[in-house]
Amino acid sequence: MPGVGPQFEKSPTDVPYPALAGLYPGHDGPVVENGMVLPWLSPSRAPLKFSVKVQTALDTDNNGKPDRLALRIVQPAEVADGLKTPVIVRPSIYYGDPTYVGKRQPFLGEDQYLRMGYTVVYADTIGSYQSEGCASIMDGAERQAMADVVRWLAGDPSAKGFDDSGAAVTAAWSTNHVAMEGISYGGTLPTMAAVTGVTGLEAIVPVDGISNAYDYFSRYNGVVPDELGVVTLNGYAKSYNKQSPPADCKANFAKLDAGVDDETLAYTDFWKERNTLALAGNIKAATLIAHGQSDNNVKTKNGVQLYQTLHQLKKPVQLWFHAKDHDDPAWQKEWQKQIMLWYSRYLFGVNNGVEAQPTYVRETPPGDSVAGDLGGEPRTDLSDTLTGHCNQPGSAAHNPRDCITSGGILVKEDAWPATKTVSYYLHRDAAPGTGLLLTPDAGDGSAGGPLTLSDSADSGSFATRPLVNATRFAGTIYVTTTVKFPNGATDLKAKLFVDGQAVTWGWANPSFYKSLEKPETIAPDTAYKVSLEMMPRDFTVLPGRKISLVIQAYNNWSGETISLDLANTTLDMPLVPKANPVAVMKLN
Repeated sequence: MPGVGPQFEKSPTDVPYPALAGLYPGHDGPVVENGMVLPWLSPSRAPLKFSVKVQTALDTDNNGKPDRLALRIVQPAEVADGLKTPVIVRPSIYYGDPTYVGKRQPFLGEDQYLRMGYTVVYADTIGSYQSEGCASIMDGAERQAMADVVRWLAGDPSAKGFDDSGAAVTAAWSTNHVAMEGISYGGTLPTMAAVTGVTGLEAIVPVDGISNAYDYFSRYNGVVPDELGVVTLNGYAKSYNKQSPPADCKANFAKLDAGVDDETLAYTDFWKERNTLALAGNIKAATLIAHGQSDNNVKTKNGVQLYQTLHQLKKPVQLWFHAKDHDDPAWQKEWQKQIMLWYSRYLFGVNNGVEAQPTYVRETPPGDSVAGDLGGEPRTDLSDTLTGHCNQPGSAAHNPRDCITSGGILVKEDAWPATKTVSYYLHRDAAPGTGLLLTPDAGDGSAGGPLTLSDSADSGSFATRPLVNATRFAGTIYVTTTVKFPNGATDLKAKLFVDGQAVTWGWANPSFYKSLEKPETIAPDTAYKVSLEMMPRDFTVLPGRKISLVIQAYNNWSGETISLDLANTTLDMPLVPKANPVAVMKLN
């Protein structure tokens, strides 16, 4: 695929490795099978381990010295014999937490990566753990710092690295082909490096990563959301700017405190600088995204909008939309296989055709459950143990929440499905005493007079009649409404259910009815058209099941009422008229 990854003109196994036949009989290069580089190096030799500090052009702590980023490098023992390796970087802000390494191992395991001939690098982002400088979170400085790590690993002569004694060192052992992977903020940093367009970064695997800081740090459509707590950007920077000795970051943090603008919650220049989507056109790295449909921490909007942006730009990209929450889908053997194919193609140059594969993969939970709240599977173990694979009898492996029970389905499609918007009307049922109706038929029931929302959570609860046909929805769901505020504006929240199971939700601040960039004054008893955006999902509602919608006042501490004009209120659903699966497989 022109312009994608390292372009090897030689055969797939003719990669830049020294001849090893004399040293290791039967191994004159990587073992390639079914398009994947398989473990081929000795499991019995102890890996090489050392540390390097990469110098940046930044001085974020204003101490007159360039900030240096800390790398802890682990590589196959065979490097000492002259072997050159591609590199997999695991960047993070959390390495100062001694329990983190055990929680967040490399996706296929450090030992497996080493046996497949990769060097693994653990990199502290700027202002964290052993790196210097001040944490600034998703801005240009942090993007550049991550790019500087790649530049040194990819052999850029202007990139400087230093060992523990302070002597200058190069990554002469590197093939100059680099990947980055990680989860959560560790999955955010690879995309940040990629949007710089840095040479040598051939592939990234962001899992549950943030693509736009505004869509994570205490922000959702102009509202501070309530699901799974609140993380503030300035508080996050201070919490993880832990070094010894600590840098003087008081002035930097004061700028963050002012920049977040917690008073208006507007989408200001401060937040625009932290929108990596705006720079997605610079990405050269092939991007393999995974995001949990049930992830209400880093909300699904982040992964879906990154995928859709790259797909529209015709960049090499895949999205794996799994059914669980804020986690790596390590239980899926197909996901593990895909990572091996991805790195084999883009780091080793194996012509396995991965760039021609379907770009969208979704998981449906067992038992025909709807992915959303927790995928319909009880979490019987809330521990943070994330090493190993699905637990088998007598093994200490993944906890039960990370295991597939019989019946899950994996569906591969060429792209996110084409949809058409179907509007459901919020009506009062025609039959007296039968409640509030959610219906695609404008003539079913009636709108009647305005509906008053106050502190009662069920005062705006609407439900469909049982669906006749299986119906799939994929994308972002909106509630479009006209509202009045008799005394003062308050926020709105909507939550969607299928047969009582929470699937998705969203919020709206009426002050941003024109634009997120500037709040407007809301006059009493004046009608305003408000659009409430819910988190994207991909789910199917089976025959006989009901969809329900709850609309309520949110953060309504003073007890203000909201007058909802049902005649001008719709639930707009992205209906998939026709599915076009390339492959469907059952997970066990």
